[in-house]
Amino acid sequence: MHVVAIPLEDGSWEIRGHRVTFPVRIHDAAAACATYMVRADRARAQLAGTGLEPVSVAGRTLLFLALIDYRVNDLGIYSEVATALPALHHGKIGLHILQLPVTEEFTLEAGRALWGLPKWLGRADLSISGRRGTCRLDEGAEHVLTAVISALPLRIPFTIPGAVTALAPRDGAVLASPVTASVSGVRVGLGATVDLGARHPMAAQLRELGLPRRPLLTTVIDHVAFDMAPAVVR
Repeated sequence: MHVVAIPLEDGSWEIRGHRVTFPVRIHDAAAACATYMVRADRARAQLAGTGLEPVSVAGRTLLFLALIDYRVNDLGIYSEVATALPALHHGKIGLHILQLPVTEEFTLEAGRALWGLPKWLGRADLSISGRRGTCRLDEGAEHVLTAVISALPLRIPFTIPGAVTALAPRDGAVLASPVTASVSGVRVGLGATVDLGARHPMAAQLRELGLPRRPLLTTVIDHVAFDMAPAVVR
């Protein structure tokens, strides 16, 4: 897909006739995430040629599988599935997103153009409610994955702030995009099942990473809000 994003003099961008200003704000979303431990050498193979290295301890690194339901958002209402690895670039830790299927074209184009994110258009039957998140993800006629992520009933009774930098290789460089977030209504647990499709590249990549049957940790979050700043070339 050819994405046309027009930079404007005030630092904003025009995409599909809409003006996007920074920081881009996600006012309300719900999320469910399963965190796995995988072999660092398998993660390193996925990062080959990017200039990134996996963050590892004793030959292991983390793999995140997240389901996100965007409800109030500068880029529209849509669903998203993400796989990501913690990575090092020039001695600094960030989050490298491996796959980022979304259900709407506008956020696809904005994500690719502004931050270099690997968004592609999928069809997701995604639901996050209470302590459970579920999703069936397809691309065309290909089944990608079906995931169920659950947590214990008890919620953490306070808001948790956070910050991360998204790292996206593009044109021989790395785009670094700072994200500041707050989450509330967080539940944690250990329950997740993921059934992978037979032939889709995202499913194949998860197999190559050695996706375990059981997660290290799961989280289901009632409310996520975050701001995403412009990308900086490193």
